[in-house]
Amino acid sequence: MASQIQEPLLNIQSLTDFGMTAKELSQMFVPDNIRDGSSLDILSRFGKIEGLIKKLKTDAKKGLDETNINDLELRVKNFGDNKPEVKEPKTLIEYILENFEDPMLRILCLAAAVNLIIGVWTEGWKEGWMDGMAIFIAVIIIVSVTAGNNYVKDQQFRKLNAIAENRNVNVKRGGKIVSTNIYDLLVGDIMIVDTGEKMPVDGLVLESSELTADESSVTGETKPIKKIVPLLYDKTDQKDSVNSFLISGSSIIDGTGEILILAVGENSQWGISKKLMTQQSKDDKTPLQEKLGILADQIGEYGLKAAIITFIAMTLHLLYDAVFNEYPLFSAHAIKEILNFFIVSVTIIVVAVPEGLPLAVTIALAYSVGKMKDEKNLVRYLSACETMGGANNICSDKTGTLTENKMTVTNLYIEDTDFNKLDPKTIKSSTLSLLCEGICLNSMAHPQIDENGKFEHIGNKTECALLELAYKFGYDFRQIRQNMGEKIKKKFPFNSEKKKMTIVLDLKGDRTQFTIFTKGAPDMLLDKCSHYINAEGRPVVITNDYKQKINAVIKNYASQSLRSIILLYRETMLQGRPTKPEDFNNIEDTIDKQYTIIGVTGLQDPLKQGIVKAVQQCKEAGVVVRMVTGDNFDTAVAISKQAGILPSNYEHHEDSLAVLEGKTFRQMIEGLVYEKEGDSQIPKVKNLQNFTIIANELRVLARSSPEDKFLLVTGLKQLDNVVAVTGDGTNDAPALKKADVGFAMGIQGTEVAKEAAGIILLDDNFASIVTAMKWGRNIFDCIRKFLVFQVTVNVVAVSMAFLGGVFLKESPLTSIQMLWVNLIMDTLASLALATEPPNDELLTRKPYGRKEHMITPGMWRSIICQAAFQLFVLLIILFKGDSIFGIESSRGHRLDEEYNPVFQEHYTIFFHIFVFLQVFNEINARKLKKTELNVFEGFFNNWLFLSVIIGTIVVQIIIVEFGGKAVKVTPLDFAHHFICILIGMCSLGIGYLIKQIPDQYFQSIELFREQVITDADPNTIQGKLKRPSTFLRKKRELENKQPIKTNQEIEMKTGQSNFKTK
Repeated sequence: MASQIQEPLLNIQSLTDFGMTAKELSQMFVPDNIRDGSSLDILSRFGKIEGLIKKLKTDAKKGLDETNINDLELRVKNFGDNKPEVKEPKTLIEYILENFEDPMLRILCLAAAVNLIIGVWTEGWKEGWMDGMAIFIAVIIIVSVTAGNNYVKDQQFRKLNAIAENRNVNVKRGGKIVSTNIYDLLVGDIMIVDTGEKMPVDGLVLESSELTADESSVTGETKPIKKIVPLLYDKTDQKDSVNSFLISGSSIIDGTGEILILAVGENSQWGISKKLMTQQSKDDKTPLQEKLGILADQIGEYGLKAAIITFIAMTLHLLYDAVFNEYPLFSAHAIKEILNFFIVSVTIIVVAVPEGLPLAVTIALAYSVGKMKDEKNLVRYLSACETMGGANNICSDKTGTLTENKMTVTNLYIEDTDFNKLDPKTIKSSTLSLLCEGICLNSMAHPQIDENGKFEHIGNKTECALLELAYKFGYDFRQIRQNMGEKIKKKFPFNSEKKKMTIVLDLKGDRTQFTIFTKGAPDMLLDKCSHYINAEGRPVVITNDYKQKINAVIKNYASQSLRSIILLYRETMLQGRPTKPEDFNNIEDTIDKQYTIIGVTGLQDPLKQGIVKAVQQCKEAGVVVRMVTGDNFDTAVAISKQAGILPSNYEHHEDSLAVLEGKTFRQMIEGLVYEKEGDSQIPKVKNLQNFTIIANELRVLARSSPEDKFLLVTGLKQLDNVVAVTGDGTNDAPALKKADVGFAMGIQGTEVAKEAAGIILLDDNFASIVTAMKWGRNIFDCIRKFLVFQVTVNVVAVSMAFLGGVFLKESPLTSIQMLWVNLIMDTLASLALATEPPNDELLTRKPYGRKEHMITPGMWRSIICQAAFQLFVLLIILFKGDSIFGIESSRGHRLDEEYNPVFQEHYTIFFHIFVFLQVFNEINARKLKKTELNVFEGFFNNWLFLSVIIGTIVVQIIIVEFGGKAVKVTPLDFAHHFICILIGMCSLGIGYLIKQIPDQYFQSIELFREQVITDADPNTIQGKLKRPSTFLRKKRELENKQPIKTNQEIEMKTGQSNFKTK
């Protein structure tokens, strides 16, 4: 490999403005080159890190100069930009041609072509072209409207995907840390990477604090890769699990660092993969689309049988005439008539196959996704949108979801005094210096401060609030970091399991004594402290009185919903007097003891506006809200009472399961077990009986870890719940993926969390989840409305074509007329009914069950009764309409062979009434519940529905007036139009009466229904499981004991979305 890359590097100086090409830089990040050491060889030839920085004309401390436009343009010219490779969208013509791939439409077109030829042959050009050409035109209209829908939907999704991928990262520009759009990143930029970041570029590590990446999505390697600064520049410096090259598309699962960007856009590894992906097409269907696709196939089978029987019946009539009435069987007219029979049969199939069902889901999803984005829900996967309609459990984070995540330090316990007014003059200067220097140095946040001293929180909000406190006390973190940055020897970033972060400094520079600053959760760190700073500003040994006092302070903070952060320091010698960064790698556990307490801060994070209302709406909607937080027990209880998750008068007692700590919950359900299903290992809760009892009451999980959240979601899904989960951190990714719907925070969420989620909350607000739930339920409702309408039209249209073919030797509806009906009931109806806006009533009923049937007994009531009414009316019009209206009968005149306006009027009225019955039944379909008697409620809220109804009526009248021979109709006078519309309006009155019929008469109907296992009632199961006394005894024992390590302890497979048991 080295010999292969050596030759091209000899003449690169003359080829580019920087002495290297984009392709050569990209070669450093090819996984094979990293593994075999070739990447280090390339880096050495460029002069190692120092030489590379010099050649790229950048600065490791200051980054690029964004005021130098020429330099930035030169980088784009030589190395490209980071804008994504976008697949060319399909044109409208391509969508139209794609629709012609439907075999039924192809057969219909072929039959129309034959009909055209025979018509011209037997009747000449003047009359013979009309039948065949009319079918062609009808098919083209249907295909064009459907293609137009798909085209608009694709354009909407492209816009939404562009928003979903767009984000900002922190880079150094002109000596400042600025937030820059990923599309503006350039080769030579110095990018700051943090836990949870998904790499948008390829880069070389310049600084690393426990920086660890998951490259499984790029290389397939599931083992986490530690990222270090290259030291020796040979193959011994890089191992299978350690290297210096960060590949785009990988995720940072631990630590922080800085990288030099070396490949962007289509030259990065992610860009190369994406370019290949854009050349492939993928059509992922949502579960509802698949379900309705199966239902459409089942309905289509009945249509196929009806079409075959109709064709046979009509053909037998023809043979009867040939035998007994001397009809010339071997003539052009006979061939044309048989062809007409075939066309009618194929048209029955086209009408019967409800291709509009999956289309309706697509339209409903496209419409909902666009509207949800306006209401701060960015949908990444369409299935998440529809699944929210059935969500009955929401497991929510606290910080940033229920609360504002605008942290402010309101209280400070320091020098054995609790201050609620923060004045630096009340604190000894030596203590103040320790407090503020520890805050400024032991932090990964980089807030911006304007000229008025106002803070813009960039990074972790808790850290930003502490830095703001230090700034108010006269300590500018920027100056302190600049003056003391070189004394930092090791950073241990925040760890969600240990709930702390640590920094090691060599203040004297002689490696004799090191200063250690640590901050984190008091309940995790208090037992590791031996001293505290007293009122005189001196470290003294911790006494029992002090322990009681500091615990009382922390409990008091918690009762005020304040988050407590304890700040510690320690001065110690380290064995071996370490010098190199790697010498400090394994000292964290060694130094994690005998701390001196500097103080405890109380941080306020107020509830977001509208949270109490949103939680109440969830309860009314039959959804259980559970708060899963890392805060301590008392803080969690206080916040959940404020939010309404717990009753305001809630008092915890030892037998209560409403609030549990993570360790107790984890041990009571005994962790996970893995069961083999096919080729997969499926995680399941081991003690499901205990979990069932807990789940019935649990509302708050305090001091929990991401693993606890995963366990909770796994157990809830085992009980057939539909679970939604919120998360913002990298460690939340397994729970987000496991949930039916994962919600990632758009503002505070890491890229790893966003990648695992189905929906991104653009405002990080719990209230937006309620919005998603409302839209999800609305999608289900819209599909059911469309289903009722379409199945009714299906039954009536196919039945009339079948009965006409069997008893009248012809269908009263011609193929052109049935194609128009198909357009009404598929494309136009899906537009009208799938875009009905949601209303608040949706949030007053229980969610849909996971295994609930698509067609309910109430829907069958509407379908059967409405279809029966329409068939009754149409049969009367068919057999008695001529006498009722005082016109010539159309029956028995073979009007498909010879057009006669006088005899055509009867079937024209039949066709007219048929269409108007469907139009007004479409209005009925807007309201399906028995209690929704007023079908015109909110009628003017959906302009698209109004447009379709009015448009259908207008076009129908135009077809009748001007369709003539092509459509086999004759113009009607005003009175006949009025009577037909009036008869059609009877559907509305019948719809009202139908709702008075009890559902119980339709409970046993199974036609078209999916054969699924009946959903069990969880309350019945839980009712049978009485809590034994041993259960409560175990709970009390666990709560009073220290955590016990057992073989059921759960750990996350780093970088993967599942767990394993030790």
